[in-house]
Amino acid sequence: MKKIIFICTLLVSLFAMSGCSDDIDTPVLTTDEYPRILGRWPDKQEDGTLGKFSIPLNQVLSINVQYTPAELCEGTWYLDGREIHKGVGLTYIPSTIGTFHLELIVKTPTKETTREAIIQVTEATE
Repeated sequence: MKKIIFICTLLVSLFAMSGCSDDIDTPVLTTDEYPRILGRWPDKQEDGTLGKFSIPLNQVLSINVQYTPAELCEGTWYLDGREIHKGVGLTYIPSTIGTFHLELIVKTPTKETTREAIIQVTEATE
């Protein structure tokens, strides 16, 4: 009887271990993937207007985002329609008080995704 229980336990263990696989299915990313922007971005207001980054004149605005698929994406940052930076993340040092339109466009060779926000620069703090 002990031999039968031992053999059954051994068989169950073998079946359980043979069902496991160490192979990890890594997704293959192509140029047909939509680019994604990962990171914090201000939400739109309840009335539908763009979200705001608000900073005083003497502060630095640092926006850190990531793109995926990273090997296939290029990010371009625009301030009031003018290209100001290419790459991941943006460090903006305001030179004047005012409201500015910020746009991030991330492109793969075939698709693109955008994020928009308002930068509200207020008076300098002490």
